[in-house]
Amino acid sequence: MQKLKLKINASLAIFGTFSERYVPEGYFEQMDMEKILETISQIKDVSGMGVWYPGHPLIEEPQKLKKKFSDYGLKAACIGPDLYSDRKWKHGALSTHEKNIRKEAIKIVKRTIDIAVELDAYSVSVWPAHDGFDYVFESNYISSYGYLMESLEEVACYNPRVKIAIEYKQKDPRAKSYIEDVGKLLYILKSLKSENIGGAFDLGHSLFAQERPAESVALLGKLNKLYEVHLNDNYKDADPDLVFGSINFWETLEMFYWLAKFKFSGWLNIDTSSPRNDPEKMLKLAVKFIRDYERLANKLMELKEQIDNNLLNNNFVDNMLLIREKIFAE
Repeated sequence: MQKLKLKINASLAIFGTFSERYVPEGYFEQMDMEKILETISQIKDVSGMGVWYPGHPLIEEPQKLKKKFSDYGLKAACIGPDLYSDRKWKHGALSTHEKNIRKEAIKIVKRTIDIAVELDAYSVSVWPAHDGFDYVFESNYISSYGYLMESLEEVACYNPRVKIAIEYKQKDPRAKSYIEDVGKLLYILKSLKSENIGGAFDLGHSLFAQERPAESVALLGKLNKLYEVHLNDNYKDADPDLVFGSINFWETLEMFYWLAKFKFSGWLNIDTSSPRNDPEKMLKLAVKFIRDYERLANKLMELKEQIDNNLLNNNFVDNMLLIREKIFAE
């Protein structure tokens, strides 16, 4: 039996100041990149880095950044265009009716794709953060979705060899996002012609959208569109990016079982904020939890035939008896 062996990546953002509106100066002093990379390189099982454009250190010199990562035994896993941190995106980046703004957003994504090639990154993560609305009678849904899909098609066609992973989120920073759940993401993916555009599944986004994470993973996996998995946790009411594995045990375990069933080979991105805790310890804990869930998923794969037969018969009780005995038996 082929066992699940997942690749894990982190980012400089995990070691940020964690500025917020209540504590604008943040909870930590900003660490420089060398110190962060040294710290991450010493954490077992973290082998990749998530980066962003523009603004990431050395991002305008991709070969130097690639060498810098390599010096610490790391590589670029994924890269995302920053379409969220500037006020110009307030009416959306990829869906806005403002043609010049839309063109600028597309230009940034295309440049990000070029950098991804130079860095040999696995995928490009596109989060349409401001593409949404706040009020009724605010949005022309048809034209906004039309522009959004035209923009995504254009960037996907720019380099068909590069995977484009669209990250869905129910809300924040907008009250409602256009791509708010896995269903709307699947609608968009099925409507586009490009084969290289798929999904970035964020566990926290799925939980607070009241989805079943395993179901969303299964639907994306069935279409071979599960490109990235972002890991954090929450209480299903917001997206505070709490430490992965700390709250929703059973739903996370079921999700990992489906990752194993689909032999997921992309990157697991630790997307966690820990403003009141030591970020290095938090990162180590998240990695340990990932390996714990991976180990449990591999145990369950030994029972795959029985588990899947119970699924076909909607036999929850026998499955839970079987799973409980496998993972909790001494």
